[in-house]
Amino acid sequence: MKNIIVTGGCGFLGSNVVKKLNAKGQNNIIIIDNYDERKFKNLTSLNFVDYISYKQGITSLKTVLEHYEISAILHIGANADVLEKDADIMMTANYEHSKMYLDIAQDRDIPLIYASSSAVYGNAPKTEKDQNSENPHNIYAWSKWLFDKHVSANLSSFENKVIGLRLFNIFGLGEFHKDENASLPLRFFTFVRQNGFIDVFNRDIARDYVWVEDVAEVILTILEDKSIVNGIYDLGGDNPVSHLEVADIVASAFVAKGIKPNKETLIKKIPLPKELEHSFQFFTKAEKLLPLIAKQTHGNKEKINLYINELLKMHYDLN
Repeated sequence: MKNIIVTGGCGFLGSNVVKKLNAKGQNNIIIIDNYDERKFKNLTSLNFVDYISYKQGITSLKTVLEHYEISAILHIGANADVLEKDADIMMTANYEHSKMYLDIAQDRDIPLIYASSSAVYGNAPKTEKDQNSENPHNIYAWSKWLFDKHVSANLSSFENKVIGLRLFNIFGLGEFHKDENASLPLRFFTFVRQNGFIDVFNRDIARDYVWVEDVAEVILTILEDKSIVNGIYDLGGDNPVSHLEVADIVASAFVAKGIKPNKETLIKKIPLPKELEHSFQFFTKAEKLLPLIAKQTHGNKEKINLYINELLKMHYDLN
């Protein structure tokens, strides 16, 4: 059996993709990631044949991968630190490495499915695939946008499968190491545990959330489905949920389990810091979803609630 490359396979989404591949009988997996002791916890239940650090650089990676037969590349890994200010660091990780995987996939005539981001839309009123609806507002978003532009400009020349997925706000198990870059459901859950209440910005903010289990399933379905036309697609839930609604779901779960007595005391509104005014996404919504994506990703509020209850079971002695 040939190998499947999963970049970012030690991280949040990547490890969930590897887990699903294992469940489907695919254990010949090459994980490409960095060496991070915190993330290694995600590897303990996974099967794979090699683990390669992307930090050895593009030239070295190409040399190592020449020794493997590869059937597909699932390019999930990225520098997702939205607070990163060094453009060279971000572009090398997210643009130059992405072009390398695209070149390998073309040379070997194998599928490349890669993770783009809804961050490319910024605060544009609609998430259409054109320059009028794309408004990156930080270096991370620009790095994702730049590779999307590279793919779009060359799309008609690809003979292999090349699919970009603009991921919206992913939540679910396996993100424990992400700190400030973790999903809002996990961050609000952590706020209650650490501070006793949730800080919510006093602005109208709504995001399109999608469960990591659904995202991983979509990726593998697209890998196997030969009918999907090459292109870049939104992968979200098509149902934005406000920050206040997320806070209410989290607070309600704590009260329902008898851990906290009063929901009203768990939510406090605070001003949005001025430094975030021009670099903050106030609204995201996936548009024109592929039918297979829409079928898989519905019911995000219910899934957020399920996730919070999973976290409660993990952290509290509940009957």
